[in-house]
Amino acid sequence: MADIAMQPHIEAEADTVYAAISTTEGIKGWFTATATADKGVDGLHELHFPGVPEPWRLRITEAEPGKRLVLASENGPWGGTLQTYEVLTRPEGGVTLRFTHSGFPAVDDAYRDFAYGWATKFVQLKAYAETGRPAPFFTG
Repeated sequence: MADIAMQPHIEAEADTVYAAISTTEGIKGWFTATATADKGVDGLHELHFPGVPEPWRLRITEAEPGKRLVLASENGPWGGTLQTYEVLTRPEGGVTLRFTHSGFPAVDDAYRDFAYGWATKFVQLKAYAETGRPAPFFTG
C-alpha cells in the first residue's frame, strides 16, 4: 500500500482550518464548488467534479472539531482509501495541517496524479483559510 503525506503550514486558527475541511461552505471555498458535508461520525461528504457522473462519497469515521478529521472513501478512484487530517497548533502561531491519504494499492499513474492533485489543492486551502476568500479549484 502507498500513502500520500503532506503538511502545509497555514497562518490561520485551528477552528478556521477545521471548518475549511469539514463543512460544506469550507469545502466549497477551496476544493469543489459543488459539495455537501455532514458533521460528526458516520456523516457523509459528497464531492462533485466536472465531467464525473456521480459524486465521490467519503464517510466520516473520526471527527474531533478543531483537531482531527478522518474520512473513508466509499467510491470513485479513491474507493477504499482513508484521508486523515490533523490540525496542529504551532507555538509561533498558525497551524500545521498534517494530512495522510492512505491505502493506495500501488505507486502508479493514478497515485502520482493524486499526489500532485493534493499539492495543488492545498495551495488553494492555505489561501482560503488565510484570507477567507473563496476560490474553489473545481468550479463546474
